[in-house]
Amino acid sequence: MNNIVNIKNYKKEMFFKDQDYSSKLCRIRDEIEDELQIKSLLEKDQLAVSLAAGRYAAMNLERILGQDDAIKFFKDCINTSKNN
Repeated sequence: MNNIVNIKNYKKEMFFKDQDYSSKLCRIRDEIEDELQIKSLLEKDQLAVSLAAGRYAAMNLERILGQDDAIKFFKDCINTSKNN
């Protein structure tokens, strides 16, 4: 995923105090994706790892951003993956 969902579209700007936050998001995203890929290979179960990661993300983003913005984020992620 080379594209980043535009974080300015999300209402929690208080989290974005650091000017380099976009770079931090990219770094963390890439590291977590690598770790999840390795876990999928070790477990030989991409579905289980994806479901666990999705559940973690969904529960936390709903709490942090609210349901509407969390769903919008997931839709943006799906659209990004379709375009790559």
